[in-house]
Parts: sequence; C-alpha cells; structure tokens
Amino acid sequence: MLFRSLQPEFIESIRDTQAEILDKYSKMVKKGGKLVYATCSIFPSENQDQVNKFLETNKEFTFISERKILPSKSGFDGFYMALMERTN
Repeated sequence: MLFRSLQPEFIESIRDTQAEILDKYSKMVKKGGKLVYATCSIFPSENQDQVNKFLETNKEFTFISERKILPSKSGFDGFYMALMERTN
C-alpha cells in the first residue's frame, strides 16, 4: 500500500505524539519567551487544530502568527509553523 503511513490510525497516533511534545516543551519556555510549533504536514488536524487545542488549555500562551507552505504553491513539501508567546 503506497500511502500506508497516512492511515487514520497513524494520523491519530502522530497527533497524540505532537500534542505530548508541544505540552512537554512548552513548560521550558520562560515568560516572554517564544514557542514555535512546526510540522511537515498540511493537515489542519495536525496544525491549526493542534495549536487551538493547546491554547485552550494553556492560557499562559498567546498566538502570534502562523505560516503555511503549500506544495501546490511552493513546488516542495508542505509545512506549517505557528509562533506563540508565553505571557504569564
């Protein structure tokens, strides 16, 4: 199967891993510090949804900006980056 890694089970597993990494590393950010969340994915469930869920449960962070690089426009793989700041 060519796209075996894109099975729903894999995507669910990787989302859980991404959320765990984001949660653990966010604890190392000092007040006023920046946190960048980045993936090599264009799926909203791994990107915007993941950031929104993080911000809902981590009120000490505020969203600053995001950037999406789409394969259809860049000719390369897709990427997502979100910049957040710890305010408290």
